[in-house]
Amino acid sequence: MQQPETTVLYWTPSRVRFNLTLILAVAVILFGLYQLFAEVRSGGDAPTDGGAQTQGGQPAGEGENQSSGRGGGGAWLLIVVGLGVGAYSWLTSPRQYRVYSDALIIMFGTPRKRTIHFSDIREVVNDRGFMGDPLRVYTVNRRRIALQVREPEIMHQELQAALGAFRRAYPQYAPPPDESEPDDAGRDVVDSTIADTPEPAPETPEAADPAPDAGQQRSQPSRRRSLRDEGYDSNRDDSRPRFS
Repeated sequence: MQQPETTVLYWTPSRVRFNLTLILAVAVILFGLYQLFAEVRSGGDAPTDGGAQTQGGQPAGEGENQSSGRGGGGAWLLIVVGLGVGAYSWLTSPRQYRVYSDALIIMFGTPRKRTIHFSDIREVVNDRGFMGDPLRVYTVNRRRIALQVREPEIMHQELQAALGAFRRAYPQYAPPPDESEPDDAGRDVVDSTIADTPEPAPETPEAADPAPDAGQQRSQPSRRRSLRDEGYDSNRDDSRPRFS
């Protein structure tokens, strides 16, 4: 992909108006500088008489230098920690979002910025998520990028419009279909094929099976009685018909 165009279609600031982490980091740096300045002044105002002795026999200037050295290390530690936290917050906190014709650019603290090309975007979702971010961008490699904007509805409309125009101009960058979704299109084709199949015509009376004869229409009990009557002999008592 080429670099995004210089014409901004839409831009919006971040919803976070004040970076509290950066403010606290600056406060820690100022406090460390104040401690360092105070210790330097206290060290400069100390007596420089080399013959002055303390009760333990140790020169007074030596003990003060040791205490000021320990305090100076704490002040420098505060300054270093404040600088580190401030730099991290400055480079990771988004300040502005810019929509171009082929990319979305997130502006952090100078000189850092993040460019998301439309060819890498799979979809843009505007709903309330678990972390409270309503507007999210999902990339092709399943990464989620939260957009912390003040007006997520307008940002969603502008971003979707720019993304749709880009995909119409470059259809090869359209996202592939999701394999986890059911194949509704294939099912609709099968259902339509079954629905379009003509039903078989009803059979005519001539094509129906011929009616069974009288012998076949007799029930099973009638056939049993006829068999009993045929085998009956009046001269034999054991051949009397039995009626159930």
